[in-house]
Amino acid sequence: MFKKLLVVVLAGFFLGGCSLSPKKSGVEIMSQPTAKVFIDGKEAGMTPYKNLSLKPGTVEIKLVAREREWKRTLELKNNVSTVIDWNFGSEEKESGGYLLYMEETGNEKKSGLMVSSQPDRASVKIEGEVRGHTPMRLDEMGEGDKQINISFPGYKQLDVFVKAVAGYQMVIEAKMGVEKVMVTEENVLEEEIKTAMETVSNKGKVRIKETETGWLRVREASSSGSREIAKVIPKEEYELLDEGADWYKIDLGEKGQGWISTKYAEKL
Repeated sequence: MFKKLLVVVLAGFFLGGCSLSPKKSGVEIMSQPTAKVFIDGKEAGMTPYKNLSLKPGTVEIKLVAREREWKRTLELKNNVSTVIDWNFGSEEKESGGYLLYMEETGNEKKSGLMVSSQPDRASVKIEGEVRGHTPMRLDEMGEGDKQINISFPGYKQLDVFVKAVAGYQMVIEAKMGVEKVMVTEENVLEEEIKTAMETVSNKGKVRIKETETGWLRVREASSSGSREIAKVIPKEEYELLDEGADWYKIDLGEKGQGWISTKYAEKL
């Protein structure tokens, strides 16, 4: 329903009127959720908002919703309507949308397209076919109803439905919102592992002290009766993984992990 409505709106870009008619411009604004519309600092209504009787020239548009706001200074053109579609996310980085207007090209046989985006290098498809990456310009995209998709990994895709007209280029200025990461068991596990690794790294290191034998036994468990799995040399340093009564657990690298007596090691 919304997509069909937008095509109809864009079909009405031209406000009509002869050269002797008073000059006028228009803005058509949509948002999710509904937002208050301010024009040059004055409250003008709520979205969806449409005003086709504005004077051409510079105007400031501001939308306010969810204690967030979007603001932009526009240059309204005579007899042309500018379309704004904005989606307020739960966080600022998740908010995004686009500004859409038309410019004369001087070539009455072609319909052009110019797309810019934040971030750059977003993929642009027209009717499902990749035509380039932003910032991009096409001298010809054909006339009639077109579906334009703007996408970038990790960001929400923007779908724009336009009616291309010969002699004009469609200008799209897009700001893409970051895709919200879904919380899954895999995400939680990954975060727990990351936290555990950070905790381990924060325990510091130990240095092996001098011993009567010139080496120190590393045991499988924190017990003098436990199996010997390696020997370490005085003055060597190892990552400290854990502590027990009279024992340190150290990282032996490729040899694994083991326990040494605190009597023969010092924490750094």
